[in-house]
Amino acid sequence: MSRRALSDTAYSSFALYIEYLFGLIASVLIARALLPSDMGIYSLLVWVAANAIVVANAGITLGAIKFIAELRGSGRDDLTAVLVRRLRSMQTKLLLVVILALGVIFAFAHGRIAPGVDLWLLCLLILSVALRAPYMFNIAVLKGAQDFRSTAVVAVVGASFNLALVVLAWAQAASLPMFVAIYVVSSVVFYAVSQWRASRFARLAADNTAMLAPEMETRMRHHLRVVAFTTVFGTIGSSEIELLSLNLLSDAADAGLFKVANAVASGVALLVPGVLSAQLLPIMANAQGRGEGVAARRFVDMSVWLYVLGAPLIAAGAVFSSHVVDLLYGDAYAAAAPVLIVLLIARVASVLGQGATAYLLSADRQTALMQLTVLFSALRLAAAFASTYAYGLTGAILSTMVLALFGSAITIRLAMRVSASGLPWARLLRITVAAALPALCCIPIAGSLAPLPGLLAGTAVFAVGYPLAIWILRGLSEEDAGHVRGLVAKLRRTRMRSD
Repeated sequence: MSRRALSDTAYSSFALYIEYLFGLIASVLIARALLPSDMGIYSLLVWVAANAIVVANAGITLGAIKFIAELRGSGRDDLTAVLVRRLRSMQTKLLLVVILALGVIFAFAHGRIAPGVDLWLLCLLILSVALRAPYMFNIAVLKGAQDFRSTAVVAVVGASFNLALVVLAWAQAASLPMFVAIYVVSSVVFYAVSQWRASRFARLAADNTAMLAPEMETRMRHHLRVVAFTTVFGTIGSSEIELLSLNLLSDAADAGLFKVANAVASGVALLVPGVLSAQLLPIMANAQGRGEGVAARRFVDMSVWLYVLGAPLIAAGAVFSSHVVDLLYGDAYAAAAPVLIVLLIARVASVLGQGATAYLLSADRQTALMQLTVLFSALRLAAAFASTYAYGLTGAILSTMVLALFGSAITIRLAMRVSASGLPWARLLRITVAAALPALCCIPIAGSLAPLPGLLAGTAVFAVGYPLAIWILRGLSEEDAGHVRGLVAKLRRTRMRSD
């Protein structure tokens, strides 16, 4: 790997983790400052803003990354500024439509969407959309130009400023309007810093009278039409749509409980099995190039390893969910503990299907994946409202879990059919038992210790008990076991040399 590629990877990873970590800390502090009902309203407003931004960009950001990188790769750097100007003009027009639509919705339904929130605060939220949509476009421009150092600068400055404001507001026991105002102020910072880093394209475009080739114009329009539909529909369908259904059909407090539980579940799934999922597509593509049989075996191996990483999370969550919620959010959110268990199953299940997704992409089955995405997005939208209307929060989380399990199962089944392979079900059962054994040992610990010491003790039990159980129960394949034996032997030789 080249030094430039290593540098880009480092900057990109650093920006991702800083933005996620600081955002998670900020969300915990906001939840601790607000009651579940206010947290539900705040989460819904941020959800509305985030999805409005997706609609305003409507695939334009992906188009910017793709076509800027393509022009630079073909040596036509002189046209990148022209392309940016063209795409920015399209985004500005679409953004105006989104702002107008939000204004109409808030003017006539703000009492239903955000009861007790003043209209001027919703106007500030619209302002944040007007700032964050071009900020996301600027980030796409920088990514297309492979300027990942600038994306890291924007992420660190913006996330740090936002977290600092949230800490100050939390220390002063601020209320809902203050946190909405902070969201808007942080939008100004994100936009300003990103505009500064991407401004060179605007300067180049001002003096450039060149035009894009008709062939590129045609390709770009086709790309935007296809990507706009899949991006908008897929993002909204896979987002926290339950926040809207719970606020409208149940109670804002239920939405607050859902939000805090989902933040923890999504974070755990992202940082543990999700770490492996980031490597899946290149691994599968490489295996595909070596032969269909290699790719099929790699799909099975990766799916099993995702389950090896995900099973103990569900087992530990079933025992320690109340400890996690109490430690992070306090007594006010105690009712979120069972919600966390269900959503942890849902989020881990979604990750388990990523091995199959990577295999299907490497096997050029994108059309089938797109159809599944559209189908399950529609099902999620319908199920979220129907189940919430019938059973409130319980219905919302159960429908989320069922559809996540069903979606991953269908994707894995499709990959199995394409690859003509099968999963080692007996081995998966042994892995399940291996995860359940330390969980059973932790039940007395959870019942007798306070949240922090209980979690520390439980972590120690799982760190020792799960690998031991999975080894004894033969949860590892012979190849995996051979790698472990080799690693242990290497460690022994190193220790003997040091002695």
